[in-house]
Amino acid sequence: MTADDSAVSDVLIVGAGPAGSHLAYLLAQQGLQVTIIDKQAFPRAKVCGGGLSRKAMDLLGFELGAAMHQPIGGAILTYGNRGAVLKEMQPMAACTVVRSEFDQMLLERACAKGVRFCPETAFVDAAESADGISVTTSRGILRSRLLLAADGAASAVRNRLFGKDLVAYVPALEAMVWPEEGALERFGQRALFDFDGMPHGYGWIFPKRDHFNVGVYSPFGGTALRQHLDRFTAAYASLQRPHKVEYQGYIIPLANRRRLFQRGRVWLLGDAAGLAEALFGEGIYFALKTATLAARAIAADGLRGDSMAYSRLLQRELLPELRAANWMAQLVYRFPKLAFSHLVLNQRINQDFAGLISGEMGYRDCLRKTLLGFPRWLMPSTAPDAARIDSC
Repeated sequence: MTADDSAVSDVLIVGAGPAGSHLAYLLAQQGLQVTIIDKQAFPRAKVCGGGLSRKAMDLLGFELGAAMHQPIGGAILTYGNRGAVLKEMQPMAACTVVRSEFDQMLLERACAKGVRFCPETAFVDAAESADGISVTTSRGILRSRLLLAADGAASAVRNRLFGKDLVAYVPALEAMVWPEEGALERFGQRALFDFDGMPHGYGWIFPKRDHFNVGVYSPFGGTALRQHLDRFTAAYASLQRPHKVEYQGYIIPLANRRRLFQRGRVWLLGDAAGLAEALFGEGIYFALKTATLAARAIAADGLRGDSMAYSRLLQRELLPELRAANWMAQLVYRFPKLAFSHLVLNQRINQDFAGLISGEMGYRDCLRKTLLGFPRWLMPSTAPDAARIDSC
């Protein structure tokens, strides 16, 4: 479909990623006329670690089917592949996906509900009126009652209408590694988190159907990420002698500097709003959660241009978790070796860390329990299941 001057919707969503497509589906369920535009054709490649927590799957409320690459039933917590702790997590705590497939599935689900999709249609500008908003795109003008921006960390809507300085980012670097034969089978259905992956950050290994997604990230940012990634991958046998490696960099939006999430008839969601979490750099769950909260706000207040229900829901249900995640990141990554020996190897606390990965434990609860455990966790810990995981 193409944009044209006669096109009118109740809601126009910019961005067909998880937040945009899931929100479109939820609004279509309410009987609203919804249009999604995206600057790219779908399916499209998308840089992302592709880890999906149990709580994110629960938000979606349906089985992923073929879009699931690997179920994750365990987490390996380690420091430089030394003293690793293997936490088995049953039932399935998470899964891995490839974003081109996952995002396409969510988009098709929304379109099956009657959502209109305009690919290769870029946002240019918008102008509000008393009863709606006119959106200029690369393929014409679209009109709607609300404009909801779910167009990612580099959001064109946010940059144009809220300012380029609203969101703070940090860089991350990942590699897709197609390993030697048998490496994926030996690694198993586990996700690895290495707190020596890069200075003041961590490295991850997520198994997919035919490759590993490997990356490094720090909430404090950093430079020379390729050197850190190469050092990290060199520590693991499963990543040696690969058939092919592809590197991709991206930004993770960790903060909304002014806590400004809506202005008139324009709302920001997910990465466009700066709502990734700081401890693991995870954004998919929070993107889906903002979609859920936006749908609830519209169900409560309708399509009013003066409604602040969405911001109130964010303030009550999402931002406290993100603040706690930021405090956890500060605690863990300021002194990562100390944190690993005193926190991650502590049996009670590493169970809570595993709960963060699956979603069984909230960030506020984990932070509270960690702080209440002070000064007990100041004594060095060695978990009975600590060992080098040779299959990695």
